[in-house]
Amino acid sequence: MSRAADLRLETIDLAQDGRVLTARAVAPPLNFVTTEFVRDLDRLTATVDTDDSVGAVVLTGGLPGRFLTHADPSALTGMIELPHPFVPARVAAPLLRAASAALRVPGATSVAERFGGGLGVGLVWGHRWKRTTLRMNRSRAVYLAAINGPALGGGHEIALACDLRYAADAEHVKLGQIETMANLIPGGGGTQRLTRLLGAAAALEITLEGAPLPVSEAHRLGLLHRVVPEDQLLAETQATATRLAARNPVVVAELKRAIYFGTDTRLARGLDREQAGFVSVGTTAAAARTTRAFFDDLARLGDTPFLADPKPWLNGTRVDQVSR
Repeated sequence: MSRAADLRLETIDLAQDGRVLTARAVAPPLNFVTTEFVRDLDRLTATVDTDDSVGAVVLTGGLPGRFLTHADPSALTGMIELPHPFVPARVAAPLLRAASAALRVPGATSVAERFGGGLGVGLVWGHRWKRTTLRMNRSRAVYLAAINGPALGGGHEIALACDLRYAADAEHVKLGQIETMANLIPGGGGTQRLTRLLGAAAALEITLEGAPLPVSEAHRLGLLHRVVPEDQLLAETQATATRLAARNPVVVAELKRAIYFGTDTRLARGLDREQAGFVSVGTTAAAARTTRAFFDDLARLGDTPFLADPKPWLNGTRVDQVSR
């Protein structure tokens, strides 16, 4: 049996203490959720499921002041900037289901990434993302997020896939779904998980506004289980992980599956619908304009504009998102 702690991953540093595995995301310079990170998290979660020595996984950021900032725009640029017509979600949905089935064939993901161009990379990214987060929800290990920096967009969606979320009580820690500012919708589970966690009303406000939320507001809404002094965040999260890792893994798995899937067996189908909508809005001309503006700001500011200069994105003046 392979041990998860022995994995050598490109973007995740691992350390095990007892039955607690701490996974630190390290994707410099800004800790975006890159294709490499999703691939590494896929490998890690699959190995955890076969490693009896792991009862809990603590996911945190391995760069100072950074958790998982948001999804790496470079991973989707090749797909968004392809010359293509607008694709309605109802058309994208069956195509994505067919692609997902094809990618389950052994070796297909490697072929798609190597020869499929930007579209292939994007399809594999979404396929792995869904597979990985659902595996976390079914796992006999407890997943805890120790949020030590921004968790926006895809970074927030990875945190939402964890069972418990603790965050540092610090001004630089922000949470939320910022996709509408980028002329997209959440594509990694945000619409489905927020609705199940908070209800439709709160999910609509968070996703439509797109504004990063301070820790106090995120805690008030129920996005966070606990807010912890910054210098105590990791230790307190690990202490909880140690306690929960002592639970019977069969009990943990069945409890999680009952909660995540027992009340609504269509979570996987909802994730499919969300991904179809994500692909659809990415085929608009406005999405390509927005992507170019994002990279212009990223180069100018040296950080994601959703943190460094969010005002023109929040008020909709940075890019014309309406014109086709």
